[in-house]
Amino acid sequence: MTGKQVDLFLDQLVDAPIKDEQRLMEFPFFSLQKRPREEQFVYDDGRVKIEINPGAKGIATIWDKDILIYLASLLNERLESGQPVNRTIAFPAYDFLKVTGRGTGKRAYELFLDSLFRLRSTTITTTIESGGHKERRGFGWIETWRVVERTNANGEKVMAAVEVTLNDWMFRSIVQDRRVLTINREYFRLTQGLQRRLYELARKHVGRQPEWWISLDRLYEKCGVRDTTRKFKYRLSKIIEGPGIPDYNIELLEKGTDRVPFNVKPNTVMVRFSNPAPEIGQGTQEFHDSTVPVVPNQPLKASGDARHEAHLRFPDYNIDYLHERWLTWSRKKNLEVRAPDRAFLSFCETYVRKNPLPD
Repeated sequence: MTGKQVDLFLDQLVDAPIKDEQRLMEFPFFSLQKRPREEQFVYDDGRVKIEINPGAKGIATIWDKDILIYLASLLNERLESGQPVNRTIAFPAYDFLKVTGRGTGKRAYELFLDSLFRLRSTTITTTIESGGHKERRGFGWIETWRVVERTNANGEKVMAAVEVTLNDWMFRSIVQDRRVLTINREYFRLTQGLQRRLYELARKHVGRQPEWWISLDRLYEKCGVRDTTRKFKYRLSKIIEGPGIPDYNIELLEKGTDRVPFNVKPNTVMVRFSNPAPEIGQGTQEFHDSTVPVVPNQPLKASGDARHEAHLRFPDYNIDYLHERWLTWSRKKNLEVRAPDRAFLSFCETYVRKNPLPD
């Protein structure tokens, strides 16, 4: 689009998959509260440092991020259908509001304008790779935005079209790097900011694998909440007991439990995100050895020697836990395990590869 004319052939999402950018899911870029967060937020894990500074209406929120998800989905749909793309995208405000499960009244449009303002005015300084480049730079989520209004039959001005120009970093990440993941549309129905953040992390790290482990303290950091650790744990517990999140289960495991796969410090509280229905072919591989005859009517277990070997190979992991996981998985798959020790060690190798030690 050029000049002051807006192309009325606007992009829309109907049944297209909803996409989110992976680094937006990985790091706590957005405020989890609807009330304006007006102080600077700094995230530093020793590898990536992110400084987020508010504009006049505060830091962009995780609900404001819905606009970026919507735009990423539009770009992805155009790429998948072989259409040209550019950083400036025009779309009907009504379509965005419907896709993201919002109302379409006057207040909804006012909140939408506030979101555009925060996305433009929030500034981020970080060092993250994109398009093969490693750069330290400052940017806002969108470079420009423009709203076109029309007068309806009642003589009222209503929002007809929106034009947004994404920053170059995000555009490259979506179009060149293709770092997007499909997310459940139910994400837009999540009413708590922490719920949304937990879903982002689960989708990013569990995906279609069986599980992902993280310490409570590390999860607290990755969520970017303002609560104390104690309050965060309480809120997490309430989400686990109540609404949960789409597609994934969350489990809080207190210190001293033998259900944690890693050898952790005595006072460490762990959090387990799991996928109740991982895709076939994902997660732990199947272990068959057709050269070894089946031994009928023999209880399935790995020998003491095999467990000792597993302990030597993987000293940071709870071998009893891995053994129980292997037994449960084998029975669920109804496998004919011909060489239990070999199968157990192969299971351990795959599990450790797919479940590295938490940060």
